[in-house]
Amino acid sequence: MMALKSLATFSLFLPSLAAPAHSNLPLLNYTQSPESGDLIHSLSLPGFRFRRVKPLTSIPVERKVQNYIDLRRVPHDVRKPRRSAAALFGQIQRGSGGTGYENVTAINHYAAEYAVQASLNGRQMELVIDSGSADTWVVGSNFSCKGIFNETLSDDFCSLGPAFSGNFTGGPLPNLHFAIKYGDGEGVQGLMGQVDVEFAGVTVFDQEIAIASQGTWRGNNVTSGILGLAYPSLTNAYWGDDIYDTTPLLCVPYSPLFTSMVSDGLVEPYWAIALARNSSLGSADVIDRDSTSWRPSFYTIVPTAFKSGGTTTAGHYPFILDTATSLIYLPPDIAEMVNGKFDPPASYLWNYGAYFTSCDAIPPSFGVQIGKTTYWVNPKDLLNKEERDPETNLCQTGISSGGNGPYILGITFLTNVVAMMNIGSGNVELWSHQFY
Repeated sequence: MMALKSLATFSLFLPSLAAPAHSNLPLLNYTQSPESGDLIHSLSLPGFRFRRVKPLTSIPVERKVQNYIDLRRVPHDVRKPRRSAAALFGQIQRGSGGTGYENVTAINHYAAEYAVQASLNGRQMELVIDSGSADTWVVGSNFSCKGIFNETLSDDFCSLGPAFSGNFTGGPLPNLHFAIKYGDGEGVQGLMGQVDVEFAGVTVFDQEIAIASQGTWRGNNVTSGILGLAYPSLTNAYWGDDIYDTTPLLCVPYSPLFTSMVSDGLVEPYWAIALARNSSLGSADVIDRDSTSWRPSFYTIVPTAFKSGGTTTAGHYPFILDTATSLIYLPPDIAEMVNGKFDPPASYLWNYGAYFTSCDAIPPSFGVQIGKTTYWVNPKDLLNKEERDPETNLCQTGISSGGNGPYILGITFLTNVVAMMNIGSGNVELWSHQFY
């Protein structure tokens, strides 16, 4: 059992796509909400705004482990997932004329995913747990693997796990389809319907999910879909029979799994996650749309400072907590500063969109300050010795550049804390644990 140390509680922020700002604006602006007086953080590119979240309930909840489920790290040779928040925001940046970040077009294994078991109408399925998306979907028995030009490919190319052999309870929902796109082209399409979902000992009857009938994917031969933990504003159901039609006006937000658990009174309005490095250990406790402007979407916080090698740099940038992103993505100047403190210094390799250095390099100290509490990242997570560039034999660091933002605290950070997302109070609570 990992020993927990410092604790901090801080406000959740909600990101939303805003109209693209002019490039001559500063990176970060502070304004006041016209309705609530809450501070709004605006990034100049790619046009994101962050607004302090509103608590969903004023009733205090008792913090205790109610139901939990083991996480399993997907085998290390998995090809790089393209569905992380880093991939999504990199795509948006490139669409706004920027260079983006995280080169998701390169086929390599510099990534990590965590799988959980869920029961769909009594059938056990392995799904990737994702705090950066909201939909729960599973591959269907009639799934057709597609290439980037919609050509039909062998199932081995998509490498999804076992298909869901069951059906929706009562059949598909009429005149409704599911379509989602992650990052640079990876995505699935299919039908929406209802099934009974059991997750972490909690059963939600008639939960809306999607069964994918086709898609372009880069799987791991283990997991059969995604279990999203984000908010309803990020769901991807649409009116109509054209499974490719993702017109925003046709979007039909619905209650995703965790939201249903809370609204049905099955769990308290929070969940927590603990990730463990290079092992099957870990646990999860179930405890670009205008609509996201005033609705919760990603889990976002604002650190106050970053500390590395005796240097403290002011924070005040919004960061998304994402279990599907491997690295920590910092503002470029901070990322360059931290990577420059490796001995020998790390260099940025454009073909990977990441920093690399000698595999026997000595990492600097690195901590994320939130409020008055600093969460230190284990040096073992700052240098990925198993993840090497085959041409240079250099190893990837755990810190990279997030360009113009939004910025991300991925698995490199989350491996060092236990994080609780309390949508009831509108806060996140973090517990650091001793290095292991």
